[in-house]
Amino acid sequence: MKKFSLHWCCLVIFLLLAMLANPSPKAHGQSTIKIGALIDLTGPIGPGGIDMEKGIRLAVERVGTIAGKKIELIVEDVASDAGVSMDKAKKLVETNKVHLIIGPINGGGGLAVAGYAERVRLPQFAPMPAVNDAALHDWAFCPGGLNMQAGYGVGVYAYDVLGYRTAVGLAADFVPGHDYTTSFKLGFEERGGKVIQEVYYPFGSTNMIPYFTSLKQADVIAFWGTPGECFAAFPQYKELNMKMPLVQAEDGGVTASPNMLKNLGKAAIGTVFGTSYLYNADIPGNKEFVEAYQQKYDQLPSVMSGAVYADMQLIFAALTANRGETTPDSLYKAIKGVSVDTVRGHLSFPPDQGGFGLVTNYPALMGKIGPNMEIQPLVPFRDVLVTYKNGQYVPSLAK
Repeated sequence: MKKFSLHWCCLVIFLLLAMLANPSPKAHGQSTIKIGALIDLTGPIGPGGIDMEKGIRLAVERVGTIAGKKIELIVEDVASDAGVSMDKAKKLVETNKVHLIIGPINGGGGLAVAGYAERVRLPQFAPMPAVNDAALHDWAFCPGGLNMQAGYGVGVYAYDVLGYRTAVGLAADFVPGHDYTTSFKLGFEERGGKVIQEVYYPFGSTNMIPYFTSLKQADVIAFWGTPGECFAAFPQYKELNMKMPLVQAEDGGVTASPNMLKNLGKAAIGTVFGTSYLYNADIPGNKEFVEAYQQKYDQLPSVMSGAVYADMQLIFAALTANRGETTPDSLYKAIKGVSVDTVRGHLSFPPDQGGFGLVTNYPALMGKIGPNMEIQPLVPFRDVLVTYKNGQYVPSLAK
């Protein structure tokens, strides 16, 4: 009997030691913060998506751990497609068990994933200015602001600073293209200007000539396109020898990106654009980020690299304030209360936006392409705020 008891005591001790040496999957999961990234690495947005991944990876590398928990990044390519975005989001949540999702940047995918995130109660972050309807979903957070904030700010700038009084709109015929054009028009016409025509081309177009030649005469063309569309549009604009200047409601991830800008050719000279990030903007912490980015990738950060790095700064600030806690309700509350200085300016979620996903104040950065194809930061513009009134988000300039 004593031998039998001794045998079982030894077996119990062995099992306890084995459990300590090999924690259960649940215990392991609690020691890791899993971040899922839905990135448009291929498709029309692909060039910008590749830069976005670089910004995210550098942010994770520089932080490493939060409250003793290792940050694990899981990246999925969504191919600039809304359906693929949804499939990959479900994989990240149901298979990889991520604690939050950042992305995607394609408008249709972003909207679909925002709705899914609300259903499963998991924070989802729009890394760049998001389609306006995405913010109407609870659990969808827009640290990069909304498309309407970017377009509205440039519309005001075009009237107040550049002195334009009439404009025509030219944009891709999908949600972001309409968002940027409509909000540019809102800001421009609130000041007294007039948008006399809006022309939309099929998403992914590479022949812009029919659309350029259909434009009426105005003081300026308010243009927006994805990276692939910009690469086609600018050379064709030059080929047609058009006289109306170009203003971009948002740079499309290209004009403010020094490594992509060269693909636009000299047609880009003189273009004024709004952007979420500028590598040479005089913002605290930006210089150090640029140096780290250059050291790692041997190139300057693009707008998508810098903007998504700023978003990760906001995410990490929320996780740090929450001591690494990742339970959904606790993390949701921490995100709502975040306020942080980033490489694109100060980001916070104002409290008066209702019960929907929160939108940060948008630090509206403006730039211009100089005579030697250099990016010239313009005088800092005021932040574009957004409030939720009568069932919709409404943009306005900070006082």
